[in-house]
Amino acid sequence: MMLSKRLKLTATLCSLLTLIVGLSLIQAHYYQQKIYRQLNYSMKLQISIDSLRSQLWLYQEYTDDQGLSELNIRQAELAKNLSEDIQWGTQQKLIIGNLNRLNTNIRALINTQNSFHSKQVDVSSTLSAERLFQAKYSMVIEEMTEEMFNLHQFSIKQASQKQQTLLFLVGVVLLILAILVTVWSFMTLIRFKKGLTSLNQGMKALASGDLKSQINFSDTDELSALANNFNKMKLSLAQITIKKDELKQEVDRQTRKLIEQQDQLIFLAEHDELTGIYNRRAFIKQIDTAIARDLRGDNQAALLFIDLNKFKNINDTLGHNIGDEVIVTIAKRLANSLRNTDIVGRLGGDEFIIWLDMLPDPINIEHKINQLLASIKQPIIIGPHTLQVGASIGISVLPKHGLNSRELITAADTAMYQAKADNNIEYCFYAGSYGVSNLRSV
Repeated sequence: MMLSKRLKLTATLCSLLTLIVGLSLIQAHYYQQKIYRQLNYSMKLQISIDSLRSQLWLYQEYTDDQGLSELNIRQAELAKNLSEDIQWGTQQKLIIGNLNRLNTNIRALINTQNSFHSKQVDVSSTLSAERLFQAKYSMVIEEMTEEMFNLHQFSIKQASQKQQTLLFLVGVVLLILAILVTVWSFMTLIRFKKGLTSLNQGMKALASGDLKSQINFSDTDELSALANNFNKMKLSLAQITIKKDELKQEVDRQTRKLIEQQDQLIFLAEHDELTGIYNRRAFIKQIDTAIARDLRGDNQAALLFIDLNKFKNINDTLGHNIGDEVIVTIAKRLANSLRNTDIVGRLGGDEFIIWLDMLPDPINIEHKINQLLASIKQPIIIGPHTLQVGASIGISVLPKHGLNSRELITAADTAMYQAKADNNIEYCFYAGSYGVSNLRSV
């Protein structure tokens, strides 16, 4: 049952309880008023009877016209009071009827006594008659008193029985309704407690991040509807969370992809596409940093400008693919022959450039150059071809031949052309525009 209907039924039962209590109070008040009217009427009758008794006594004592007139008034007053409609019961009406009959008897006795007094009789007969009338009056008044007592007793007893019956019925009905209200309220309370406990557990689960658990209700009431809406909300949140997670994963994937692409673009922007070593721009950027560091530390460094010999013949006779393989092999050999602090780059074609960082003297430079030349001259096997190339190397020294990358590259390039122009040497140091130094024969 819906909780609203439960509450409405509870409110209806409480209203019914209130109505029954109110009606009971009204009925009790009605009985009290009825008893009050009956008692007032009984007292009024009793007063009339007492007044009639007193007047009869006076009339018996004096037997005058004024006394007779007063007696008639009292008797008429009693008759009038007896004729009032007070909604008596059957038994009470019988008592009122007896009182009317006795009042009529008194009227008859009064008339008989008046007739007797109008006749002239002897004194002894008069005294006997008076005693007889007094006895009859006393007997009638006594009967009236007994009837009034019965009327009082019966009225009180009847009112008491009605009130007891009313109280019993009202008590039974109130007890039944109170039990129903208590049981129904207790059942509703249990339902509320059960529903609120389940909802509280569901909200705690939601607060802890659980979007899968559901609140299950067997009843079909407002709490069940609330639980169903709560479950739908959790399902929507779960779907939104899944979409959010998927979106986050997609964003992360795209971000990683962009970072990879950015790294790739940076790599491509700084490295030679064929060999993977630095290109001209990145090489210059790297050695600019190294030059600044070496100048601050008063260190000596050298820049080598390398141009391969006999490479054009390989490219022309065997094709560019073989030529590219040769370039890649030479680049790897140069890179493997250097320290971590040294830098190698490709200027383009068959030209390479190397930065030898932090060298103590030119003798170390020549030793490194001889290692590089030996590495370059090693045979290169590509498929069925065994190839060999040489190199012409120009050297410029920091800070002797320049203080920046442009000056050092220009000096090394000039020295390389000097070495290439003389077939008897493989490398030479830059010595200005009119000569070279430290030449080595081929």
